[in-house]
Amino acid sequence: MRSLARHVPLIGVMAVLVGAALLQDPVLNDRAFRTATTIMLATSWNLMVSAGLISLGHAAFWGVGSYACLLGAAGLGLPVGAGLLLAMAVGAALGAVQALVTGRLRGAFFAICTLAMAEGLRVAALMLPGLTHGAEGLFAPQALRPTPHVLGVLGALLAVASVGFAFWLSGTRFHFAMAAMRSHEGAAQMIGIDPRRYRVAVVAMSAAMASLAGGVSAWYGGYLDPGVAFGLQTTITAQIAAILGGMFSVGGPVVGAIAVVAVGDATRGLLGGVQGASQGLFGLILVVTILFRPRGIGGLLRRARA
Repeated sequence: MRSLARHVPLIGVMAVLVGAALLQDPVLNDRAFRTATTIMLATSWNLMVSAGLISLGHAAFWGVGSYACLLGAAGLGLPVGAGLLLAMAVGAALGAVQALVTGRLRGAFFAICTLAMAEGLRVAALMLPGLTHGAEGLFAPQALRPTPHVLGVLGALLAVASVGFAFWLSGTRFHFAMAAMRSHEGAAQMIGIDPRRYRVAVVAMSAAMASLAGGVSAWYGGYLDPGVAFGLQTTITAQIAAILGGMFSVGGPVVGAIAVVAVGDATRGLLGGVQGASQGLFGLILVVTILFRPRGIGGLLRRARA
């Protein structure tokens, strides 16, 4: 109960997000949806980094989830719900394969492998026009596509489920095993933790969550091509949101995602004519955060509350 009481502000924030998605306001609904998918993506990335696994290719999971949904709808007539389940299954399988293939790679070597996988999938999507329509892109079937309002509410509920899963996981032995692996994997192995098994599990869970976010985003956008699906900006957004909000915590990615969406909207309004203004501003914020506030906004809030 004490742990739950500490997260009352987080519960309030998620309730406001769902409430904003429920309102019949297209602008507010769109902002709530983008915030929700960013929360899912940042929570997913934070889950991997909590085990000491830094991903530079999280767009790979986002992309395969997006393609799984739209290809399942176009080829098999799968509705949104079934498509999202397929996206999670495909993402989890890809994550497990990645964890097994990379074996005992750590640090920069693991990060480079994740980046190579995302780029390899982007090239494969371009080179398989018979399946993915290549650079021409793929459209969501209009007959199966819900309204933006319904998808906005669905995205908000999925974000609540993702944060709830992260909260539940933070109180299990799995969480402490991930912390031990992050601190020193050799020492963790000496106390009975199997790094390979935990690595496969954490990457699969993280990949499933990112694929779920990519799948619902593909339905919302209604269009997909390899650049959209596997773009580097997806990974950058996940990293910025998690680091800005505060890594290794449940609420950090939520706070960071809200800040990223708010700053992005403000930047587009003020500097909409300047190419790359948002990316430059995000880079500056990230550098300042790492140098002066490594625990992020969440750390500042916890310190103020204390």
